[in-house]
Amino acid sequence: MRRQGFVAWALVALLLGGPAAWLGWTEPATQTAWLLHPSAGLTHNPIYSYWTCAWVHSNAQHLRLNLAGLILLLGLAWVFKLPTRAALAWLAAWPLTHLALLLDPRLESYWGLSGVLHAGMAVIATTLIVARPTDNIPPPRALGWVLMIGLIAKSWMENPHLAAIVHRPELSMNVAPLSHLAGITTGSLLALALCMPRHLRQSPT
Repeated sequence: MRRQGFVAWALVALLLGGPAAWLGWTEPATQTAWLLHPSAGLTHNPIYSYWTCAWVHSNAQHLRLNLAGLILLLGLAWVFKLPTRAALAWLAAWPLTHLALLLDPRLESYWGLSGVLHAGMAVIATTLIVARPTDNIPPPRALGWVLMIGLIAKSWMENPHLAAIVHRPELSMNVAPLSHLAGITTGSLLALALCMPRHLRQSPT
């Protein structure tokens, strides 16, 4: 069962990283149809853009960093023996993380994997937090809280003023840190919905 969970997680990672690696990096302006445009609103963004925007990267370093993040998530999924439901939560978080960005009309365009990567890490953290002791997940539940607190602290420290974009000179590009918060929120909520044990979902009678 746990092996199936890792295979499912790996398939999601492949869907995210495969097209991104094949496309490589390019000037995002040349891939306008693939980008998400939060400022344009719901009716002016084609459905596919909520998926395709994750595959576009500004430069080689941007792409390498995000692919390294995917590899890290794969390693954690193997070590933590995540269930298949966790992979489904991550898959659902892919478009929903980008849909949440429409709440900030200051953001003209968005691309890259970082929002979905934060969603994946949030899924892992939440899955560990809600896991039953009998699930035999190697690390203690406390590690899930450490991961979650670290994600929240990172999201706050990198953008305490909630700016739409922040310049990252080490990447020679601007980033949209609110996508990280959107990924954390979306991934956590979906993991709660899909990975919480049934006995915790049921209200006491």
